[in-house]
Amino acid sequence: MADRPPTKPPTPGTPAAPPADPDRREGDRRTDLPAAEGRKTASVRQAIRSELEGDEPPTTPGDAPRTRGPDAPPVVQMEDVSLAFENPILEHITLAANEGETVVLVGESGTGKSTALKLILRLLVPDAGKVLIDGDDITNLSFEEALKVRQKMGMVFQGAALFDSMSVFENIAYPLREHTQMSEDEIAGRVREKLQFVDLEPDRVMDQMPAELSGGMRKRVGIARGMANNPQIMLYDEPTSGLDPLTTGTITRLIMKLQRELGVTSVVVSHDIRSAFRMASKVALLHERRISFFGTPEEMTASEDKYIQDFLGGL
Repeated sequence: MADRPPTKPPTPGTPAAPPADPDRREGDRRTDLPAAEGRKTASVRQAIRSELEGDEPPTTPGDAPRTRGPDAPPVVQMEDVSLAFENPILEHITLAANEGETVVLVGESGTGKSTALKLILRLLVPDAGKVLIDGDDITNLSFEEALKVRQKMGMVFQGAALFDSMSVFENIAYPLREHTQMSEDEIAGRVREKLQFVDLEPDRVMDQMPAELSGGMRKRVGIARGMANNPQIMLYDEPTSGLDPLTTGTITRLIMKLQRELGVTSVVVSHDIRSAFRMASKVALLHERRISFFGTPEEMTASEDKYIQDFLGGL
C-alpha cells in the first residue's frame, strides 16, 4: 500500500439524517410507578449493577495514563450553555469531561444529545454560555481557528458514515491527507496501525468497500478513521445503534480500550443504557432541555428520583 499515489477525494456531502427513532416515547412519564412497574425497574437496576460488577475493569479516570497536572482544566467543558432554533433545544447545560474520562449522554429521543456533540465540535455556536476545550473558550473562534481546534477531536458518526465510493484504506487515509503533511508511506503505516487497534486485519480489509463489510466492521472502520490523527478527544454519536448484542459488546469494549490504553477523553451519545453504563465514567441524563442527572453509573442506579427510576425501568 505504500506506493499508492496521493489522491485527494472530493469533499463528501452531509450524511442523510437517520430514520426516526421508533423507541421515541410520546410524553413525560413522571408518575408514580405501579407495583409491577416498580418491580421491573428494580430488576433492570439489579441487572445493570451486575454488569457493572462483571469481569470488565471499571472505566475510571485512574485507568488512563495522565499527562497533565491534577489542576489542569477539564478537557471538554460546557458552562451554562443554552441553544434555541425555533424552539429551545438546550437550556443551562453544564458538564465536564476530565482527561481520560468517558462521559455518556443519555435521554429520550429529541432531547438534544447529538446537538451537544455539534456544540463541542463547534459546528454550532450556543446562544448563551461557553464551550471550552482544554480550558479555552471556542464559542467566538473564527472558522480557521475552529478547524485547528477540531484537529484535537475524532468523530464517529451514527452508522459510521463511511464514503461509499472509497475503500477502507482511502476512508481512513482521508483525514490524514486533508490535515497532515504525512508521506504516503507514513499514511499507509498509520492506516495499518489503526485497523489493528480496532481488531481488523489490514491485508484483509484495506481494499474492501464499505458495502462489503458487516455493520460491526463498518463501525470499527469508522472508529479507526476517527482516531487516525491521534486525537485527544473522541466523540461518538450512537456508536452501537443497529448492532446485535455481541457486536455491541465489541464496540463498547473498543471504546473502553481507547480510554485505558491511550488515555483518550470521550463524549458518547447513546440510547443503550447497559452499554453506556459499562463504558461511562460519568453519565449525563438530558430531560426537558436540561441535565437532570450527572454522576457515576452507580450513583444513577442508586437514585430514588422518580424520573430516573422510570427511565431505567423503560429500557
